[in-house]
Amino acid sequence: MTDRRGQALVVALTLGVVVGAWEGLARALDVPALPAPSAVVSMAVWLAGEGTLFSDVGSSLARVFTGFAAAAVLGLVLGAVGALGGPWTAGLRALVATIRPVPPIAWIPLSILWFGLGDPSAWFIVFVGAFSPIFVQTCWSLQRCDPRWLELAQSVGAGPWLTFRRVRLPAAAPGVVAGLRTGLGLAWTSVIAAELVGAQSGLGYRIQMHRVVVETDGVIVGMVCIGLCGLAMDAAARRLERRLVDWTP
Repeated sequence: MTDRRGQALVVALTLGVVVGAWEGLARALDVPALPAPSAVVSMAVWLAGEGTLFSDVGSSLARVFTGFAAAAVLGLVLGAVGALGGPWTAGLRALVATIRPVPPIAWIPLSILWFGLGDPSAWFIVFVGAFSPIFVQTCWSLQRCDPRWLELAQSVGAGPWLTFRRVRLPAAAPGVVAGLRTGLGLAWTSVIAAELVGAQSGLGYRIQMHRVVVETDGVIVGMVCIGLCGLAMDAAARRLERRLVDWTP
């Protein structure tokens, strides 16, 4: 408890120093490109009172969870197939390895051509961003099961399905859950990139609109909301991970 209080104090002091230095620098320079924290807070209060801020956050979160759900289902299924399907799945693993280095933002032109502007395009970009880490982590976690455990299961007469359910899956669960958490983080950054050019709502779209009219304080409000939402999602994912997977393989 003492360590946590000490860490909280260090964090608070660090943030205070940064915000204070930012405020002083912004007032000294007095340029539109660097608004003071007080101006950013005023803009945030105005956007929240108008309701725009909450609607944009809700739109972004809805796109994230829709695309992430599709990526999680397909990533888990294909990852299991890639790990347990034998040599015939080498092509699947090679295909994912080839697509994986392509950043989600590079898919935006194609997504707009395929799906147009709006939610389907953003869902696709989120899916692309989240799928690869989920697939790779699932495949790797299922493959690295200790052979001694598999031999023990076979020695007591366990069939393939029982071995998968009672041995492989519990052993792989921590790695799989870590892959899901990584995919969720990438899904959040991907949706912001998609909204910058391919949506009519959301935090990315709102940042772009404030940039067009040179409202830098509005841009920073969007950036801060992105950071806070990302932190909240990661904290919730970590808490759920500790509850669901409290063992190590």
